[in-house]
Amino acid sequence: MKVKSLLLSMCAIAALASCSQNDDVAPTGSDAPKAQVILKLEGDGVNTRVAGEAETATEDGAAIKNVTVFFFNQTGFIVGAPKFIVAADINNPITTTTDAAEVVVIANLGDKTGDGTFDGIASLSQLQKLDFSSINTTGTAPDLTYTVNQSKANLYSSGMGAVTFTDNTGTASVQLHFVAAKIKTVKIAWTANQNYAATESDLTSDVSKWFTIRKVYMMTAQTKSPLIPANTVDASWGGFVPQTYAFAGGVSWGTAPWQWTGDNAPKQTDDYLAVAADLVESTANANQIDNALASKSWYLFENSPASTHPTGLVIEVVWRSKDQSTDASDLLTKYFTMYFGEAGANGTTQPLLTAGKTYDMALSLKGDFKPGGNAGGGGDDPTKPSVDASVTVTVTAAHWTTTDEITKDFQ
Repeated sequence: MKVKSLLLSMCAIAALASCSQNDDVAPTGSDAPKAQVILKLEGDGVNTRVAGEAETATEDGAAIKNVTVFFFNQTGFIVGAPKFIVAADINNPITTTTDAAEVVVIANLGDKTGDGTFDGIASLSQLQKLDFSSINTTGTAPDLTYTVNQSKANLYSSGMGAVTFTDNTGTASVQLHFVAAKIKTVKIAWTANQNYAATESDLTSDVSKWFTIRKVYMMTAQTKSPLIPANTVDASWGGFVPQTYAFAGGVSWGTAPWQWTGDNAPKQTDDYLAVAADLVESTANANQIDNALASKSWYLFENSPASTHPTGLVIEVVWRSKDQSTDASDLLTKYFTMYFGEAGANGTTQPLLTAGKTYDMALSLKGDFKPGGNAGGGGDDPTKPSVDASVTVTVTAAHWTTTDEITKDFQ
């Protein structure tokens, strides 16, 4: 009898241990009665503002076109299957059970309830670890084209709220938050009397010109993210850390100076490359480009501090290294690079990109581009921050929520 009792006790302990090691295994069955839940959505996508000093979202992509709805019980297990609802039906009651304690809403993802995306998602914690990509791929290898699916035409947002029941009728208010950050403005200024050329062609033909801005682009922009962050407390909603990292940028990798160590090199996408027509000197403000992103803003996922490849912004210039030279070999490419999160020489740290914020950037090229000098402080390796340069970077982040302007001087 003692042996038998001991065996039973050991079995019970093993069963408990098994349960504790499989927290994401959904419990079987539920006798809870059916219930109807009415959602109230709040956020930029529904013509309201997110908390903080806010900037109204005017993009068509911010409007809610569809939602995917998940219900979870008090212990974080899923209740029923995720439900896809088009915008016209959002105000209709949603059928679930009275087990539902929390609701998660993801907006503008499209219908993925039948394609296997959410297969095996049994808990909130599992949903928080499910990565989505911001990159769409078209074409046939090797001629592939990559585009960013976070744009002014379509923006993911997500939120979570408690379900409150009166009998079998429930209500839930969900504050939506954008998953991407938005870079809205990149202003570039330089000091007077630098003989700026409007285009590279003008620089080549007019030997009195010293430099021109050829390109402006993002590098190692993060393209993977969960849609539900680690911190789901509404007031401090955030922490979008992917299980694996992937990147994209405005230029191609593979040849110097854009060389990548290891697998998964960043994808090239024109969506992170400023339009050439926007790189023109302002008629109202001399010695500056008012906004290199006048034609399109950039939308990108958070890049966690844990990432070994921070997101950077690059200004690529062409500089005449010898005065009055007509030799094409004397026209050199130089780079000014700022990383989000980098430590500045003056002890300040540039902010990281954060979901739901917009950024207005002002970069000042304060160095001297006179031929024979140091190209205004520009470097030869765009993968390294321009620590000796003279650039003032000013970034203003907007729930779009506004942030303080980011500044960095390239000397």
